[in-house]
Amino acid sequence: MKYIIVVLLFAVLIYQLSFARYNWAKKNRLAAIGSIIIGLLAFMLPLYLIFWGKYEI
Repeated sequence: MKYIIVVLLFAVLIYQLSFARYNWAKKNRLAAIGSIIIGLLAFMLPLYLIFWGKYEI
C-alpha cells in the first residue's frame, strides 16, 4: 500500500513540475521556482511520514 501512495505522489510531482516548466517558458520565473519548491515539499514530506515517521493511527 505504501508503494501505491508513492506512485500517486510521484504523479502529482510530475504534474507540478510540468506547471513549473510552463511558467518558466512564459518568463514567470518566481512562480516556476515557487511551484518547484511546493512540489518537492509536497512529495518529500509524505514520503518521510510514510516510511520513517513515528506515528500511530
